[in-house]
Amino acid sequence: MTSLPFTIDERSLEIYLREISKMEPLTPEEEEELIRKAKQGDKEATEKLIYAHLKFVVNMAKRYQGYGVPLADLINEGNIGLLRALQRFDQKRKVRFLSYAIWWVRQAIMKALNEQSRLIKVSSERRAKLKKIRQKEIDLLQEMGEEPTFEEIAKELGLNPEEVKKAYKLVTTEISLDAPIYPDNEKRTLLDILDQDALPSPEEAYERNEQTTKLKEMLETLSPRDRKILSLYFGLDDGKPKTLEEIGKRMGISRERVRQLKERALKTLREKFGDQLKDLLFE
Repeated sequence: MTSLPFTIDERSLEIYLREISKMEPLTPEEEEELIRKAKQGDKEATEKLIYAHLKFVVNMAKRYQGYGVPLADLINEGNIGLLRALQRFDQKRKVRFLSYAIWWVRQAIMKALNEQSRLIKVSSERRAKLKKIRQKEIDLLQEMGEEPTFEEIAKELGLNPEEVKKAYKLVTTEISLDAPIYPDNEKRTLLDILDQDALPSPEEAYERNEQTTKLKEMLETLSPRDRKILSLYFGLDDGKPKTLEEIGKRMGISRERVRQLKERALKTLREKFGDQLKDLLFE
């Protein structure tokens, strides 16, 4: 069992990054078994599952460097998102855990950036107190497998629950999406970051995955050429729909010929699947 810490600071960051670079990804079977055990309260399985995905959290956190929050803090927040994703993950949906966790990790990191914009005007003493509280929240979340209450956090730190509530209130006030994230760079705002790579919610991602799977199954009834044309047209393999011209260049035929083959293939599918296809294509 690895002894790698779940939370880090700037001093231990280099060692942390070096260690997680050695981690091997889980096979689908290993992941499924660990999730099953974790859901039953197995803490060792929970740790193994989380540790296997720390490399992803680091890569996500690095995308948001330069907005006023240290990389170590972004990683810590992303790890919280990973734990929350595990709490809510439903194995019955038959999707890989990482596909579901992406949204939760990103939301946790965005929350840290949001908090930073509030903390700029807060005294260093209060910032230190909040950091201590947040650290305890992470520890309890990992230990309990669920969100700790204000009372539980306060008890662990020897504080009054009201003190914990007030500390969180410092960073939960609603702010403008146009407000600068960091005073040294007024051009960078939350809205800028959100526009960069907005992600669907886990539920939306699951729905899209289901639609893609069903459409691929329908395409299996077509000839290889027609199947390839529609797959490229709808972006089923890489999520990037291709234009008729792009498909034509790739397949060595004219744009018009691609259009004809596409329409013929869709007609064939409509005749076979009727309303099922309409629902998938929102026709």
